[in-house]
Amino acid sequence: MKFVHALQNVNPGIDIFRISRAIIHNTRLESSRSDTLATLKNSPNAFWRFAFGAKNAIRYLTQIILYFLIINPGIVSLIYPMQETPIIKIENLEKKFKVKNREIYALRDINLAIGKGDIFGIIGKSGAGKSTLVRCINMLERPTAGSVYFEGRDLCQLSQAELRKARRSMGMIFQQFNLLMQRTALKNVCFPLELAGIEASQAKKRACELLELVGLENRMESYPSQLSGGQKQRVAIARALATNPAVLLCDEATSALDPATTDSILGLIKDINARFGITAVVITHEMSVIDKICSHVAIISKGVIVEQGLVEDVFFYPKTLAAKSLVLPEALQKLPQENLYRLIFNGRSSYEPVISNMVLHCGCPVNIMYADTRDINGMAVGQMVLALPEAPQSRQRILDYARANSIILEKMSND
Repeated sequence: MKFVHALQNVNPGIDIFRISRAIIHNTRLESSRSDTLATLKNSPNAFWRFAFGAKNAIRYLTQIILYFLIINPGIVSLIYPMQETPIIKIENLEKKFKVKNREIYALRDINLAIGKGDIFGIIGKSGAGKSTLVRCINMLERPTAGSVYFEGRDLCQLSQAELRKARRSMGMIFQQFNLLMQRTALKNVCFPLELAGIEASQAKKRACELLELVGLENRMESYPSQLSGGQKQRVAIARALATNPAVLLCDEATSALDPATTDSILGLIKDINARFGITAVVITHEMSVIDKICSHVAIISKGVIVEQGLVEDVFFYPKTLAAKSLVLPEALQKLPQENLYRLIFNGRSSYEPVISNMVLHCGCPVNIMYADTRDINGMAVGQMVLALPEAPQSRQRILDYARANSIILEKMSND
């Protein structure tokens, strides 16, 4: 920072970051060039008088700034923050199948960007195309068109040998575990290491470490038939981690498990993400799974991504019917919508008597049709569906109160 301080000593009014940004982008400075150069020329410091002559001022200033950037490249992030390249990027992907004499689209015009270290959820109802999408990500299904970039490389353009190598950086866990029944838990985890040509002793050491990581250090010699559903999935997770993947693909990994076991498996995936920075792509049809561990979500319906964004944004403000159907129970969506309003609680208002205060202030009763609370990224959020009074004046008083107190109260509709 010596250079910054030197410039500011010459002229305290100089904004070094604005000057640097202007030079990098080849744009004009807002301040007068002549004023800045005059100040620098009149400095008693001989260096500045030499370096910033009227004729060559901009050229020398550019050289000194670039020299400073070379010495301390970290300053670039302060001047012009760079966005990290997504670890997975899907562009214009489509997948169609031929059935007799016609073609059926399973996926159409899919565009997604998954950041490194994210837990990214892809949610949709049965038959929406989510499992086909995850199989296209690791090329178990070849897309009909489009591109799938993994760590900057288009998987669609790789040779079979290159693709096999890239797949080692993608672990996958399945709904039905897909364990080898004739192998113990230890040997199931060793299996991908054997295929990769790892020495047997090293493979066994790695498998033991992973089984200890997932809490099965006492069941290494057990066969799948001797394990519970949750234990089988833990073996599957350990196997998926065997080759040190950068990405973990989870295809309905908790759908066959009871609620308590589901929570423990989701907690394990979240812990692995936090400890090792492994990106997780979670495929599910349950919004509760997305709420618990995902940072971002994409909603797929009939082979098309209809909505995507931060989990809390999709929960608070679902824009499409597909999103609304996942946030709200189906029975509520069939009720008459005329006087139904959705009240949303954020982390702050979850602990305030919002309904009581509103009813007492407005003097109007409301009917609570539905309520639930969720934990999204460690923040308590909730929602209620209220039937407001039929009288327009009473209903308007409640809406005015909500607006004045920054309460999210939105009219429900089937649009």
